[in-house]
Amino acid sequence: MMQQAMAVNAYRQAATQVHPMVAVVKLFDEVLRRIRRTQLDHQNKRMEDAYNNISRASLILRGLAANLRTEKGADMAETLKHTYIANMIAMNTAFGKPDAVERYDKIIEGLKELRNAWAEVAGMPAI
Repeated sequence: MMQQAMAVNAYRQAATQVHPMVAVVKLFDEVLRRIRRTQLDHQNKRMEDAYNNISRASLILRGLAANLRTEKGADMAETLKHTYIANMIAMNTAFGKPDAVERYDKIIEGLKELRNAWAEVAGMPAI
């Protein structure tokens, strides 16, 4: 429960400093950065660092899932929630596996598409 509160607080803090759409894109950028760091940590056998990075990425996605506004589109919010949860599961399932780096590459590609969709709505450049 404490991690949930931390995730929500991280989202809210980011959202109060910039437009909410920009905050979402920046949070996705951080998720992607953390997954890439996890890959490097994995390759260099720094498993504690890898775990910390993938945990932080999951925490951010949990915060995003917890802050979806269902009153503005319940179906879309539910789809996004399931997408965020599926990615959290995939990230944590990949951890420690021999093919973790390749699994994380696939996760990154999917999250980049989602990030770029949010960026388009926010008027930000794609990556």
